[in-house]
Order: sequence, then structure tokens, then C-alpha cells
Amino acid sequence: MPKAKKQDKSPVVASAVMDADVAKKKKARRMAFIVGGVAAVCVGAVILKHVLTSGPFMYAGTLETTKVVVAARVASDISDVYVAEGDAVVRGQPLMELSCDTYKILATQIDNDYSRAQALSERGHMSQAEFDVLTRNKQDNDLKLQWCRVSAPMDGVVITKFREPGEVVAPGTALISLANPYEIWAYFYVPYTMLHRLHVGQTVEGILPEADNRQFTGKIVKISEEAEFTPKNVQTREERTRLVYGVKVMFDNPDLTLKAGMTIESALVNE
Repeated sequence: MPKAKKQDKSPVVASAVMDADVAKKKKARRMAFIVGGVAAVCVGAVILKHVLTSGPFMYAGTLETTKVVVAARVASDISDVYVAEGDAVVRGQPLMELSCDTYKILATQIDNDYSRAQALSERGHMSQAEFDVLTRNKQDNDLKLQWCRVSAPMDGVVITKFREPGEVVAPGTALISLANPYEIWAYFYVPYTMLHRLHVGQTVEGILPEADNRQFTGKIVKISEEAEFTPKNVQTREERTRLVYGVKVMFDNPDLTLKAGMTIESALVNE
């Protein structure tokens, strides 16, 4: 007998097999997505926990420095300027020279009058009151001539030069501003509950985020006696925790890395 021909699969059966394969693949992708999502949530939770518990709370403060504005004491025009912005100066170093022509002219006459008055007073030909008036006039003019040379009142750096040679200034006119970069500090505002852990003279560590968290040693030099923010009522313990107090910390700045306007962070206390 001839062999019977093998019949092909029905189209319906083939379609069912294909649908089953597609369903399995969809289910596998769905499970992979779910597993991946759960893993991402777990990793995120671990990272968040690490961030929240990795270190103490850091207080932030803005750095400030001692600044002095040197002003004219007499009315005159500026004859010379000896420094430029950014120059380092020492106390007593000349910064500007005022011409003071009026006071120089008066000095010649006043000195001559004083010399004659001194001779007359020694011979008894002038009263003491008249001699005292001439003496006062000489001392006043001599002092104004000293003020014609504007000198640095402290060691520091020239920040701003407000005037140029040839300009006429009046007494009180700002001429130059100086800053002492070695004397730099920041105020940190801490809650009432922190005060018992702080005291004047206490050493603290500050970090500069922009310099790869470089550390700078500081010392508490002042703790405000009054709160910077006071609620209407401070009768309960919870309300007292809302008070904040300014803590001034002076930082060492040997290489002048710290500059006014930078933000420095500190935990203030070691945990």
C-alpha cells in the first residue's frame, strides 16, 4: 500500500502557538520591568539614607572682613596717588598726597608770626593770651599739613580707589577703601538648643565646598546675647527652639584662600 501523506498543521493551531509565544515574551518583559523598578527604588532608598545619615548638619555663613574707608580731612586737590587696587599696604604707608597749597602759604606767614611772638613773649612784650592764640594757630595749620599726606591706618589690601590725581575733594570725601584679608570671619545662626554646646574661645572647623571641602580652623569670638528672631510668645519649650542666635567665628587665613563674600560651612560641634 502507498504511504499516506503527512498532513500539515492546521492554520488555527499555528496561530495559537504564535500567540502563546508572544504572551510569554510580554510576561517576561513585564517581570523584568517590575524587578528593575523594585531594584531602583531600593538603591534610591539606600542612597537617600546615606545622605541623610552620613554626617552632622552643616551651618552656612558668609565670610566678612575688616574694611576701612580712608577719607580726606582737609579741602584740597589730589596731587599724587601712590597705590593701585589690589596692592598690599602696611600701616603708615602713604596712599595719596594732597597739594594743600592754601595751608602751605599760610604756614610761611604763621611760622614768621610765631617766631616774632616767641621773641616778644620772652622779653615780656606780649601777653600770654596773645601768644597762646598764635601757638594754637600754628599747631592747627601744622596738623592740617600732616593730613595732606594720606596714610594707611592698618595693614591690608587696597580694595577700591575712589579718586584720581587732579580731583578736588572736601573733608569727609572717600578716597580709598582697605580690607584686612587676614582678619576674616563669618556669622552662623544656630537654634536656641545649640547654645549650651558653644562657648567663646571654642575651636571649630569650617569647610569650603568650592575648594574640595578644604578645612579651615576657626575660633568662636562672639555669641549673641539676644535672639535674631523672636516669636510673639516664647512660653513653651517648642517655641524656644525657634529662636536663633548669631555665632561669630574668626577663621585662620594664612594663604588668603578665604575671601569676603564666600560661603563657608561648619558643624560647629564635633558629633
